[in-house]
Amino acid sequence: MTSPKRLMRRAVLDDSGLERVRSLHPWLFRGNLRQVPQCNPGDLIAFTDRAGVIKGWGLWSDSALCIRVLTFGSKEPDQMVLLRERLTSALAWRKMWCAGEEAFRWVHGEADGLPGIVADLYGDVLSLQLSTIGWYRHLDEVVTIFRKVRKLSAVVLRNETKHLEKEGIPHELRAVLGEMPTEPLKVKIGSLYELVDVSAGQKTGAYLDVRHVPDMLCPLYKDARVLDCFSYQGHFGLHALAGGAAEVIAVEQSQSAIDVARENLLLNNLPERMSWKCGNAFDIMRDMDAARERFDLVIMDPPPFSPGKGQLDSARRGYKELALRGFKRLREGGNMVFLSCSHAFTRDMLLDTLNEAARDEGISCRIAMEIHQPLDHPALSGVPETDYLKGFVLGVQKQ
Repeated sequence: MTSPKRLMRRAVLDDSGLERVRSLHPWLFRGNLRQVPQCNPGDLIAFTDRAGVIKGWGLWSDSALCIRVLTFGSKEPDQMVLLRERLTSALAWRKMWCAGEEAFRWVHGEADGLPGIVADLYGDVLSLQLSTIGWYRHLDEVVTIFRKVRKLSAVVLRNETKHLEKEGIPHELRAVLGEMPTEPLKVKIGSLYELVDVSAGQKTGAYLDVRHVPDMLCPLYKDARVLDCFSYQGHFGLHALAGGAAEVIAVEQSQSAIDVARENLLLNNLPERMSWKCGNAFDIMRDMDAARERFDLVIMDPPPFSPGKGQLDSARRGYKELALRGFKRLREGGNMVFLSCSHAFTRDMLLDTLNEAARDEGISCRIAMEIHQPLDHPALSGVPETDYLKGFVLGVQKQ
């Protein structure tokens, strides 16, 4: 017989919660519950229907997103056994799809059955983010299991993401295994080497989700004049030079990122045909309008303009202005690459926005290529929140 104490540690779902369970959605919100459990943040709890039938198990949080599902079904999982099994499975997936790469995402949260965990490998250094208290309170054991699944020289905890305070997790940056690297790591990302600072770089150290995109654009580089907006540490521009671009102008608001890009240029022995403009991309593009500069290829990889649904209108305006500025800078027959990493701003919203900008500019566009997140950042079927990266390569025709 189940004890009264264990019964109190169960969440009871309402009809909306049961519908989410039927669709195998890994998130349950307070609005999906008829009754909340009496437990501590981070506890492993069961969630049930009104009759008390267990529908699954998840990690409890005091935030609006209150249950991150670990398993569906009545059997209670052993959290650390499950972690090891899913880390092993996730690594096997990457060995299949990322063979030969030294930098890749090992764990991509919900898509690998481990909500609240993001783990990126740079050689044998792991950059780790734990964004739910249900994993953070077992930090030492989590790190031990990672090390058992794969040999690691260091694990760096990069808990600097937003909303951690809602989980009761401190913001911190520290080595939790081995020593914090004292210098940037030299890592091959895509087909070139880059310097990755796991203690200060964006995300976990680099934008691994777009690392393959430059190689997809190889047919566009030969003798091209390239404008690379939001260039960060030069990933797109460097690959364009390696592919034979005549000139690359990179726009980036961070001088420290530009300094690293210059080092990356030298690191790969590339021709010094890359120059930088430091500042706000919108302002610099307006200045280019006045100068009537023209390019064969324009690359737009802006930061997320709509982290949530409340910012969709402003995001649409921002993306449209960027697209208009980019179209104005293209020569006849040129191409534009436009990416969005905002999960709330869908693929169709982005395409509609680009089409609207093209119509306003009096041009038509052929979709040469559609871009998605790479295979080590998988999206879950039926869970649109996990499908965040989208983009298009557009061939422009003047009307």
